[in-house]
Amino acid sequence: MLRYLWMFLIWCGCLVLMGTVFEQLSWGAAKPDLIMLWAVYAALHHTPARGMVYGLVSGILFDFYLGRYIGIYTVVLPLVSLLSGLLQKNWYRENIPLTIVMVFMLTLIGQSAVAILAAAGGAAIYLRDAVPLVAGIAFYNALLVPLTYPWLHRAFTRGFLKRKLKWEEDHLL
Repeated sequence: MLRYLWMFLIWCGCLVLMGTVFEQLSWGAAKPDLIMLWAVYAALHHTPARGMVYGLVSGILFDFYLGRYIGIYTVVLPLVSLLSGLLQKNWYRENIPLTIVMVFMLTLIGQSAVAILAAAGGAAIYLRDAVPLVAGIAFYNALLVPLTYPWLHRAFTRGFLKRKLKWEEDHLL
């Protein structure tokens, strides 16, 4: 249970950083989508189905936080998490350059879906504005991988975010 509390606190930290630090460090309108980055990381360390659940919960919470266009991240984050979970089966997770490329591509796909769904929902989004913004967010997320992924990978594999086996939980309680 403590593990889920830590995951929620990291999710909240992503929101705080997006609204404070990265608001000041944005390039034009592009700033990292830390919620999407967190969904990708969580899905990398779980089965595709469990990753989708984490993406769905993150999407629902993020949509309610944003308050507009409810449902966009609820649809996009489980999709990105599923793709991340499917990709993690076929490569060495400690490979940082490959993870950078994967995060870039998944963020590109996810942010493109966000832009399309927002435009379909009535937002005034123009292709000439959306393309550089989506590419900027994907690039920014990819730049953050070497700084964030090694720490979170260790936390998921050996640290405070490591899943305990069922028998360990039964014997600890």
